[in-house]
Amino acid sequence: MRAGVIALLGILIYGNTLSAPFILDDEESITLNEQIRQLWPPSVVLFPAREVPTAGRPVANVSLAVNYAADGLEVRGYHIVNIGIHIACALVLFGIVRRTLLLPSLAPRFGATSTNLAGAAALLWLVHPLQTEAVDYVTQRTELLMGLFYLLTVYAALRAREARRWQVTAVACCLLGMASKESMATAPLMIVLFDWTFVFESFASAWRARWRLYVALAGTWVLLAALMWEGPRSRSTGFSTGVTPWTYLLNQAQLIVHYLRLTFWPSGLVILYGNPRSLSIGDVWPQALVIVALVAAVVAVFVWRPKIGFLGVWFFITLAPTSSVVPIATEVGAERRMYLPLAAIVVLMVTTAALLWERLTVRLPLDDAQGRQPDGTSIAGFAVVAVVTAALATGTVLRNREYSSAVSLARTVVSRWPTARAQHWLGAELLAAGAHDEAMTNLRQALDGDPRVHYTLGMALFKDGQLSEAIEHLRAFVVAEPLRIEVPVAHETLGRALGRQGMYAEAAAELRLALRMAPANKDLHAALGEALLKQQKFDEAAVEYRQFLAQHPSDVDALMNLGITQVATGRTDEAIAAFSRAVEIDPRRQGAERNLARILIEARRFVDALPHAEAAVRLAPNDAVAHDELGLALAGQRRFAEAIDAFERSLELDPADAEVRAHLAAVGRSKDGIIAHP
Repeated sequence: MRAGVIALLGILIYGNTLSAPFILDDEESITLNEQIRQLWPPSVVLFPAREVPTAGRPVANVSLAVNYAADGLEVRGYHIVNIGIHIACALVLFGIVRRTLLLPSLAPRFGATSTNLAGAAALLWLVHPLQTEAVDYVTQRTELLMGLFYLLTVYAALRAREARRWQVTAVACCLLGMASKESMATAPLMIVLFDWTFVFESFASAWRARWRLYVALAGTWVLLAALMWEGPRSRSTGFSTGVTPWTYLLNQAQLIVHYLRLTFWPSGLVILYGNPRSLSIGDVWPQALVIVALVAAVVAVFVWRPKIGFLGVWFFITLAPTSSVVPIATEVGAERRMYLPLAAIVVLMVTTAALLWERLTVRLPLDDAQGRQPDGTSIAGFAVVAVVTAALATGTVLRNREYSSAVSLARTVVSRWPTARAQHWLGAELLAAGAHDEAMTNLRQALDGDPRVHYTLGMALFKDGQLSEAIEHLRAFVVAEPLRIEVPVAHETLGRALGRQGMYAEAAAELRLALRMAPANKDLHAALGEALLKQQKFDEAAVEYRQFLAQHPSDVDALMNLGITQVATGRTDEAIAAFSRAVEIDPRRQGAERNLARILIEARRFVDALPHAEAAVRLAPNDAVAHDELGLALAGQRRFAEAIDAFERSLELDPADAEVRAHLAAVGRSKDGIIAHP
């Protein structure tokens, strides 16, 4: 029944998030992530691009690929999966707490109320507003999956004494966790500490009984090392990011205290804390003292009362991978990092409250060796849990509403925790919403603090036709962020902007670079072909147009440009084929009719040329060139009077065209109706 209540409440409180849009890293992880477009072959989906959020996290990437296979970019399915994983985590936590309280070392005190206490802990953890980021922000499925496999590893290890299959399950879950997110690295250590604290009398006895399991769990670090070997997200995470461990640690002193405040008073939640700031010890000494005191207290309690101290150890160890000395340059803090650490605080609060309740009610002494009656099931106890759950659930529902619009969510960040990155995000979302002027103001204000704003601003300026400034910002972006997923698009846009300014050689260089980075983008072949055509590199341009047409055989513009390259290189038959195909696809394309008429005239196929010249005139009666071509086609068939009318009409439209005058003179002098090729 309690499991059902947990699942139902999870569905109810997160039901208002199903239409929440993709935000922030979702663009890189989902909408731009080519490695989730297919489930086969595995070599694609298991190895996303180096700098996307799912790089080195193949389980998370595969889960997104499954969503894409089912619903494409329909956001509802992604949210349903996230909610399901979160509920599964709460159910596993329920199982862990219940079975732990039933262990011989704890059963005399908590055995009778183990189910109620475990249910209360899982329920409060499930509905806490701090969990909303991990659930509502689709890309943070990495945190959810890691949390699920972390908890499953603990649960399976807890049951591993029952049957060997549970040992295998623990190792398998640990492997999957390592392939979900790097924070899983602490799981093998936590299993050892858990056994030492709750199951065995000493580390030596734990090692003698379970060393094979510990070694197997430690072996999963090999997979983690392999996944990290090529440095996924090395521009944003690690010791080569330009942020020193000391600077990052000082920032964490402030943030950990902030997380603790949010645990007990979860208001003013923030989804984006920005980059690490340059701080000194003088800036953070009060928070640093709090953290040092807490660490010292946890160590002391762990030595004195290890079963209580373990919860403090769990808090700091599960938080350590993201909130200690390993810099994350693009995100100094994140509320989702409290996903697992929060479990320790909730369990501590629930069990402490149960003990205090027992003292206050004086129903049984704390040292009762016969076990307690289930006084935790009393109406008053349930009422307290219900009230706290309702309060937290209300906060979660209200926070979920803020995710309903990317613009509104970005505004909450700018108002609650203003940073350059927050302004950048708000500017980008305002652009998407059509609030152009406000967006540009925010983007320009964010320039000094976030190099990625150059991309957003450059793309916006390109759309506005401000090409010179767009080029400046896009070049700044590719220099500052050469490994980001948007870089191929930046090079492509640079190429198009340079081409519009007549800088065709530079445009071609940018487009070639974009094509090397994104070979699947076949549209780039057409853009590169155009830049080469403008440089009169006809053979190279023809190669690009053929590659483009292999994927888009009905593109009339590409067919016409291919025909032009063939004319320029003397391949008349190929040119006729290209122009004929263009006319076949779009008979109302006047330029195609005119070009086909011209090449047929040059091939002295006057009879074939005539209907196309007539069509060109019919489609554009004021086109002087079309009338000229009509005259040439008629003259080639010795229909001189009609030809003269066509040439004269052409001259009426363009009196300065000397070539048409020459054609008219030639027809007038001709006795046999054959005129020289103009």
